[in-house]
Amino acid sequence: MTSLEQKYTVSFTTNACVTDNPFIEKTLRSMLHSLNYPFHEKLVALDVGKPVGKYLERQTGEIEELRTKLEQLRTEGIINRVDEVPWDETLQKAVLKKYFGRDDIEVKDFDGAPIYQYLFALEQCTGDYILHVDSDVLFCQELSRKSWIDEGIEMLQANPSVVIATCEGGPPQAKNFIEKLTGRPSKSKPQKLWNKARNVSTRYFLLDRKRLEKIVLPLVQKDIGEPLENSFTHTFKVKGFERWSMTAGTWAIHPVEHGENFIQHLDDLIWAVENNVYPFKRDGKRWNMHTDGDDIKPWLNAISQAKSAMF
Repeated sequence: MTSLEQKYTVSFTTNACVTDNPFIEKTLRSMLHSLNYPFHEKLVALDVGKPVGKYLERQTGEIEELRTKLEQLRTEGIINRVDEVPWDETLQKAVLKKYFGRDDIEVKDFDGAPIYQYLFALEQCTGDYILHVDSDVLFCQELSRKSWIDEGIEMLQANPSVVIATCEGGPPQAKNFIEKLTGRPSKSKPQKLWNKARNVSTRYFLLDRKRLEKIVLPLVQKDIGEPLENSFTHTFKVKGFERWSMTAGTWAIHPVEHGENFIQHLDDLIWAVENNVYPFKRDGKRWNMHTDGDDIKPWLNAISQAKSAMF
């Protein structure tokens, strides 16, 4: 049974700002191609404000350039609508009040990451479920099985305490001396398809919207000015809710840096992820893609080897 035959709808949403200018057109095309899912709607929440905090160091561009790119994606049907994030104080307070039970929450965290903007994006969605994805995340969808989104929804429907589902975080990675030495994974016991995650990430998540609104909200902050994902994690902990993550199949990876290496090699990096090509031996957490300096070399070597083997 396909999702079109099932009795639920799924909204896709992402946030965009000028720091996404160098890559967003390519990454959005890639993620929606890889997910290959009949979304009820595909939305972009556009923040036209200036970046602050850690985002000041990133490459940017002009807001009109970003608008043009998003309009091209809309014209092609890659996305359906772009909603500019309004900074009307009354609306802002209403959104924060709904999600936190109070309207004096900072609109961005201590490092400049969005809080209100993310929540505004969720508010634009009308689907029963929401897939919220950062604009730089890349997906590798295993073609031999049904969509991880449908699998995630089936899991959510069967587990009332689970509010958020995610696909596997990153491709396999050498995790001990033997695996680094041999360059291949050790034999391991079969895992369950779903595992409880320790925290909630806002990089990408499949959300049961009604469950969140009816029984989870309001969110509870542990610390003033904390990232939104920390508030979700703390709320789930104190209220007894969970995020579950897949252990096999589709995986997603987050490019940590957006510097010259990432932009210069973006086409190859997208090709690698879409074709399940990755360096088994690499540094950092498995769900992160590091591309600054020499960190990109394992990726470029894996890409070169994979393309050579094709010819």
